[in-house]
Amino acid sequence: MPVDPVTSAIVGTLIGAAVQGLMAPAPAPPVTGIVRHLPQEAARGMMQPPAYGQVRIDGRTFLLSPAVVIRNEINLAIPSAMVQAPVPVRFQTDTMGAVFRVWILSAAELGLAENR
Repeated sequence: MPVDPVTSAIVGTLIGAAVQGLMAPAPAPPVTGIVRHLPQEAARGMMQPPAYGQVRIDGRTFLLSPAVVIRNEINLAIPSAMVQAPVPVRFQTDTMGAVFRVWILSAAELGLAENR
């Protein structure tokens, strides 16, 4: 069965654009200047990308709570798989020592003394 060259070109272009879009890094969130008021008891650290239900923060390995909530720089809840590079965070652990709340710090928040 012959394939129409125009249809073939259109499909090829669409597939190429989709693959290219998947391979491009996610754009950085906008700098809003909004500073969240995080719990004082939240620890600070540099978090590595989570994997296999665990996360490394400042060289220590923690389990991720099944109910973990990770908030990005603009305070949106994101799945742990979206963290692709080491990021500065504030975090809390539950009574069993598993990480259950994480706030990825924005550039504005990094400048605050409480987050250093």
